[in-house]
Amino acid sequence: MLWTVVQVEGRNLLAERGAWWLFGLLAAFVAYAAWSGASSAAAHRAATRAAVEEEDRKLADLRAQLAAIEAGGPDAPHAEDPADPALVGAGLGARAVALPPTPTASIAAGQRDAHPAVVRLTTQSRLAQPPRGDVALRGPTSQRAGPFDLAFVFVYLLPLLIIALTYDLLAGERERGTLALVLSQPVSLATFVLGKSLQRTMVVGGATVVLAGGALLLSADGLASADGAVRAGLYLAALLAYATFWFAAAVAINSRGRSSAGNALALVGLWLALVVALPGLVRVVVEATYPPPSRVELVNLARSAASEIEEELSALEGDHGAEPDESPAETRARLLATQEALDARVRPVVQRFREQLEAQQRLVDRLRFVSPAIAVHEALVDVAGTGAHRQQRFEAQVDAFHGTWRAFFAERVRAGRPLASADYAALPTFTFEDEPTGELAARVGLGLLGLLVPAGLLLAFSASGLRRVGRLA
Repeated sequence: MLWTVVQVEGRNLLAERGAWWLFGLLAAFVAYAAWSGASSAAAHRAATRAAVEEEDRKLADLRAQLAAIEAGGPDAPHAEDPADPALVGAGLGARAVALPPTPTASIAAGQRDAHPAVVRLTTQSRLAQPPRGDVALRGPTSQRAGPFDLAFVFVYLLPLLIIALTYDLLAGERERGTLALVLSQPVSLATFVLGKSLQRTMVVGGATVVLAGGALLLSADGLASADGAVRAGLYLAALLAYATFWFAAAVAINSRGRSSAGNALALVGLWLALVVALPGLVRVVVEATYPPPSRVELVNLARSAASEIEEELSALEGDHGAEPDESPAETRARLLATQEALDARVRPVVQRFREQLEAQQRLVDRLRFVSPAIAVHEALVDVAGTGAHRQQRFEAQVDAFHGTWRAFFAERVRAGRPLASADYAALPTFTFEDEPTGELAARVGLGLLGLLVPAGLLLAFSASGLRRVGRLA
């Protein structure tokens, strides 16, 4: 009998023009979001690649210049000497390190616009260096509204589609006078509701997989890799779990026996509470518990560090600014000591800044279960590789590599040994090590449990209501 209800409901749904319009509208939004996300990810990827290639080209030019000098060519100007480890390390030569985009970066912008994907490293403190590889900033109105990407469409609009298709699961039958007729047949109310819900869940779930999967195929880059396949699977699983929660919520509200209008108001109110109000409230709680770190203090420290480093660099461009009777080697050592002292001064502030951000994210990880919208959004930015966890991992690896980069030049400065072509070939290189796929899947899977467990509880809650409505019918 369940399958009969599913078949009949399927024919009824196909005959509803309104349902076709709703799916068409969702498809249009998904197509635009896929194009927008793909354009943003491609622009970001191109800017990142250009920034890295620019710094690599500068290093290659310095190496070629040094090779020409070693072959007997004319010496370079003192301030542009490719053999001076202090000058090369302080800015002439720099290593650009990048956070590579994931194959699914088009799903969600996440923190992509808030944090640099490319960092230019020298022997100076990182605060003294501007970020590289950023795309053009969006306007304040766009920033306030947020990016129109696939995560936005599915988090905000998919529940509205489900609400439009399910608000009258029972009330519509009762108001048309057909519920009593249906229940006079050898079918229970629970079976009838389950069949109607199952049919609509299958249709919406199938449409979601087709639209979301098609959008990802059109906008992603590198899905054929193992990492891309896992991320794509987690992406679709997150959307299906989110849809399941909203169908369970619709069944629970329908089981109370209200009118169609009452069900619609209740479901829209639930959407406003869980998708709009609660995420905003969680943001307030997080920022009140762990106030955002002072970026003004970081900016002031960066300006101070850059100014002091610039003064020390001027001492290497000539005798002005150098200490009396100070040799070039001593001047370089003084510059290195100044850089290290500045870095030691700002390091505690940077560490507090990052600890505050990490504490905020830990609190968000705990509070995401109060709202399905937060849970699925955190899952989607994790899958896209634009979330806080991946950014923090990148920052930690950059810090470690920065120490290696500085040590390479510091050793030669202290030894008074100029750079040779072989030293350029031995320069440290950076390779970002992404988190294991199992860690990503475990974190996303835990978030999906935060959707499926409440869905199960809502369906259990619906049982008593369905029994009562069945007796009244």
